[in-house]
Amino acid sequence: MKKTVLSLGIAVAQMFAVGAFAQGEVGGVKKPPPATPASPQEKAAAKAERKAEGAEAVRQNKDGEVGRVKAPPSAAKATPEDKAAARAKRKAEGAEAIKTQPPGEVGPTK
Repeated sequence: MKKTVLSLGIAVAQMFAVGAFAQGEVGGVKKPPPATPASPQEKAAAKAERKAEGAEAVRQNKDGEVGRVKAPPSAAKATPEDKAAARAKRKAEGAEAIKTQPPGEVGPTK
């Protein structure tokens, strides 16, 4: 009985000691300075500065480097005829794939 109470007492003491040491020193803790809300003009100026820095960083990246943005899409839009032709081609390829599929096999669905 003595050994059980002694071992439980030591375990409980260790549990409380870990919590007490995790707190740190009360006098050594410094609070952060009070936050002052930024005005809309300050926010806009900071945003413009970050945007300029980001644009400069993108210009300095070499091709193929991580973080490089893709080239903007071409200004030419696909005509309705081109879209219809591409849709017909995809539909024909899908029908051909279904025909060549072994019977009873279930393929991926969209």
